[in-house]
Order: sequence, then C-alpha cells, then structure tokens
Amino acid sequence: MSTQTATSISANLTASATVTGERGRGTVLCLIVHDELELRLRLAGLVRRAMPKVDADTVTRAGFDAITVERLRAYVAVMLIVEFSPPDAAAASLGSLKRLHEQVPSLPVFVFARGGNERSAARAMKLGASDYWPIHSVIVGELCSALQPLVEPPASGAGATNAAVERWRQPEVAGYTMMKKIAQSSAASVYLARNSDFPQPVALKIEAITGEHVVSEADRERFKKECAILSKLNHRSIANVLDFGTTDDYLYLALEYFPCGSLRERLKHPVSEADAVNYAHQIGEALQIVHAARVVHRDLKPSNLMLTNENRLVLIDFGSARTQFLPSELAKGGDCTGTPYYVCPEQIEDQDPDARGDLYSLGVVLYEMLCGTLPFMGKSVPDILAGHRSAPVPRLPDNLAAYQSLIDRLLAKSPKDRYASAAEFLDALDALRAELVTLKISKPQRSN
Repeated sequence: MSTQTATSISANLTASATVTGERGRGTVLCLIVHDELELRLRLAGLVRRAMPKVDADTVTRAGFDAITVERLRAYVAVMLIVEFSPPDAAAASLGSLKRLHEQVPSLPVFVFARGGNERSAARAMKLGASDYWPIHSVIVGELCSALQPLVEPPASGAGATNAAVERWRQPEVAGYTMMKKIAQSSAASVYLARNSDFPQPVALKIEAITGEHVVSEADRERFKKECAILSKLNHRSIANVLDFGTTDDYLYLALEYFPCGSLRERLKHPVSEADAVNYAHQIGEALQIVHAARVVHRDLKPSNLMLTNENRLVLIDFGSARTQFLPSELAKGGDCTGTPYYVCPEQIEDQDPDARGDLYSLGVVLYEMLCGTLPFMGKSVPDILAGHRSAPVPRLPDNLAAYQSLIDRLLAKSPKDRYASAAEFLDALDALRAELVTLKISKPQRSN
C-alpha cells in the first residue's frame, strides 16, 4: 500500500470520530463506505442515534478496497452506501460486497441504497448483504434492532415478567441470529434471520407460547398443520419450509426469504395489464398445486404472495388452511379467518369454503391488480362483508372489459357459479389471452 493511500485511509477513518467527538470506553466500531464524505457522516450520525454504543469510521470505496482483512475484523459491521442509478453504477460497490462476504463471511454487511428497488435488494442479499435499506427511508428503530445483537449480549437477572416480555420482543431460537423484524401480527412475529446451516437468510416466523400472547393447544395444532402442509407442497410456487420446531418459549417456522417483498408492496404502484394477467396466471398455478393436495388456503391476499427477483409469485402463510378431508367439527371455530377485503361469501357465513373460495379471493386480487382498487369497499367491516354477500360484481373500465367474464365467474356469490377448479380458470385465462393476441394481430394498422 502506498504512503498516499495509507494517509487517505487514515484521514477517512478518523473523519466521523472528529465530528461526533471522542469515543467513550466500550464503544464498538462499524465502517461506513461511500465516496461522499457528507453522506458518510450523515449515516454515522444516524448510527449514533440508533445505538449510542456504536461509533463509525468512514472511508471512500477506493480506501475500503485497500483495507486488509485483519483491519476489517476490528468492526462489528460494514455499511455500504450503494448507488443503483444509473444501473451500471452499482457494479463496483456490489463487487466489493461480494469480495467482503467471501473474505470475512461472518462480518455483517448492511447495504444502504440510493436509487434502488426490489431487484436491487435481491441482488445485494444474494451477494451476502445482511440487511438492506433505501438510504432515504432508514428507520432508527430498525437500525437499532439490526445493531443491538452485535453489541449487546442478552440481559440477565431480570424478573420473570420482564424476561417474558423481552423474550417476545427479541426471541432466542438456538442456531438462529435475529437480524431484523420484517412483520408483526397479534400472534406472531417474522424475523429476517441467519442460520449457519443455510447459505441465505431465512424468514423465521415465531409465535410466543407464554407471556403476552399465550398459545393455546388449538394454536399449537394449527401451527403443526401449517408446517405439515407446507412441507408437503414441494413446488416453485409454494414457499419452501427449511426448518420448524418448538422451544420452551416459542413455536418457530423457517421459510425461504423473499427480499423483493410481497404483492402488497408491488400494488402500491400501478400494475400493467400484462403483469396483472401474468400474476393471476401464477396464482392460479399455485392454487392448482395446493388444491391437488386437497388443501384450501382460505387466506389468499396480496400480502401472502411474495415476489422473487425473477418476478415470480410464491404463496405463503398456510395458518388458516384446511385439508378438505378433515371432519368439519374439527375445523369449526366460530370465526372467519380470511381477510375482510378478500374473503368469500360462504366464509362470512361460517361455512367451510372449498377450492372455489380461494378462486373468489383470486378474483378480488385480479380486480385490484387491473383497476388499482378493491371491488368491495366500505367504512366498516360489516359494510365490506355486505358487499361480498350481496353487492353486484363491479364493472371493469372499458379498456379492460375483455376480462369482465373472468371477474364475473371468479366473484360469483354462489360457489357453483364460479370456476369449478383452478385448472378451469387457467384454461379460460389462456383462451382469453390467445383471443386478445389474435385480435391485436388482425386489427388493421393505421396508415400515417
């Protein structure tokens, strides 16, 4: 290494310490990498806010590439600020990420993206990133959650009640390192986690057995059923089960992680007609596999459809699923487990839906993808449910009217008026697509 390069690195590595003041005893260090000093220092300040025990050295990308592996081991994490616009701008930074992961695989690397999207996140995670944030929307609490396991061992000596609450907030499952909470419901949390047995991060779904959210025997049976169903459905359109089990405190289920997010996030932006039809076809294929195993999902909705970096949808969350051959008295629970916006009429009436109930939910999703709004809305849940029960199927805009026959069949109030199976729906969709292509080809071209 040249004297000039070493001097440059030294200057960069001390920049944040000069701005933020003298480091206190016990402070641990992370390393921030980017060519703009101002941006590096802004992120360093955010790190200090999130975790006061963590300070930051900062360095340019060229300086970072010259740092030895021994020097890198002094840091608890590396934070790469990556420019994803224009598209070729990220190549060098992602190359550095790949080399770092190969050289020091145990060192967490957090990517902060400028100009990135879901595909950028997927690229970064595949190359070894431990976490990913758009630089303009970093949440201090999330950053704190990512850093805390790196610098603070679990507290000991707390009272039983506080320990139970703390375990719920920061669960411990042998073999897994929690990196970030990515979803939360009243009964369960989903964490991005690492396990040395798997090459990529996993989505770890956890339900607390004791404490604030007590898991009943029925809940345990439902959990076992979800694991059994998912393990049986070995298909590219169904999430892979990597591991599941119980501890003294938790039920846990490890699934493949989808860094591109769900269809719900995708629907925050307009979906093209072509993408809507493609997604509907993929959902139909997933349901065909599920129904062939005599399973009814019963909670089909955009947040349960995850996107891969190949723009492929994968069906997840079978916590509400039922096998059709179970005696109905085992399934009766007096509750409607579907989501109000996507639930079928018979489910509202507390009847056990068959495969045609999932097709109704698919109709709601297809309408939402095409129109950008839901078919049945209301100011309250009863209003929404009333729409499913009795409101007429809404009309599509004129430019999408070709799909009205599909929507009418899928959203029919009576199951007998819907498609009899996912295979029948797929046949109808394929026939319609072929018809539309033929019409487009045969349509006379305008002369200039």
